[in-house]
Amino acid sequence: MTSTLAPHQLLRIGQPVHVNHRASWLAATVTCLTPRQIGVAYQTSSPAPLGDTVLPWAVRPADGALLRAARRVAAGDEVIFGSTTRTVAAAWKGRDGWLVVHFTDGGQPALVLPGAVLRLVDRTPAVTVNGLPITG
Repeated sequence: MTSTLAPHQLLRIGQPVHVNHRASWLAATVTCLTPRQIGVAYQTSSPAPLGDTVLPWAVRPADGALLRAARRVAAGDEVIFGSTTRTVAAAWKGRDGWLVVHFTDGGQPALVLPGAVLRLVDRTPAVTVNGLPITG
């Protein structure tokens, strides 16, 4: 019997992560780890970092994912919903102001606030020098 670790159990201090905050994802860095909360520092444009503690289920490693505003999602983008990935077929703003996102799998469309930030699969090839990744 193999045990699988929850995503928050794979984290380490200093690691870039995405934090789900009010149905929108924010870029952050792990500052401390406890069994019931994770300390993060949000990446902001201000000189002083904004810190917070969040519940473990709200944090995902940033590796392999990028953040994009929902209103900028286009056909072909792969949106990460929990442990599933769905490919966008079309997206438009409904009369009620919500963004309606349809997927290629024919499943139920998602209603998303246009200002929300979604996690997408990052298909950008990794840049390496002599086999070592370049981090920016």
